[in-house]
Amino acid sequence: MIDYKSIFKVNKKKAIVVGSNGLLGVEIVNALLSQGATVLGIDLKKNNIKSKNYIFKKIDFSKTHKIDKELENIFKSFGVPDIFVNASWPRTKKWSQLNFSDSSINELKKNVDIHFNSYIWSARLIAEKMSKKKIKGSIILLGSMYGVVGQNINIYQGTKMRENFAYAAIKGGIVNFTREMAAYYGKKNIRTNVICPGGIEGHVAGLNKKQPINFLRSFKKIVPMSRLGKPYEIASTAVFLSSDASSYINGATIMVDGGWTSI
Repeated sequence: MIDYKSIFKVNKKKAIVVGSNGLLGVEIVNALLSQGATVLGIDLKKNNIKSKNYIFKKIDFSKTHKIDKELENIFKSFGVPDIFVNASWPRTKKWSQLNFSDSSINELKKNVDIHFNSYIWSARLIAEKMSKKKIKGSIILLGSMYGVVGQNINIYQGTKMRENFAYAAIKGGIVNFTREMAAYYGKKNIRTNVICPGGIEGHVAGLNKKQPINFLRSFKKIVPMSRLGKPYEIASTAVFLSSDASSYINGATIMVDGGWTSI
């Protein structure tokens, strides 16, 4: 008989979480620690997590030309992980200007490089190392509901928020890259899945401000569950995908969006 209590845990597993100081990254680290994993967090700033099973390294994964060397150093000191989660959101200072009426090709190129390229290159390197070490691994990438459907421009009325075609394009690319990874590495017992959050409670990315009231009202009117998601709801999904409870889930796009993409 299957021990269902144990297969949801990640005891004795090693995990790397990129973006460990972000709104979602912090919760994912805490969730993995609570289920028995040893976690290496990667970000530009350290969070306040205190655990004997938590290690932090200040590394800038947006510098794509350095990812190979940085990961090799991690493999030597920490080992090859069983779980790799990329919850980072690297972006330029002008990323919010990447809307259809106000953008530049240079900003687009920069954001594609530091966001999309850093995701796919680090995931590939991790998968290759897992394969060589014959690790039955789980790779989890953070997408977005806007990598699956177009942005609803109406919810930004009465705010300074705008559409962002670069974000939608990058997240859409990550979603399909996940499928490609799953198709190739599945036979090596390495699973790759993408979590696509909907609107999440918290600050406006890059601005450290609360979400505008008009935006919240419009959003809640449209989403079937009439509310934004909470960071722990993303983190619990990440733990599930990290555990043996999801051992036959590979190449999936997991929507955690309150039903937004169902209508």
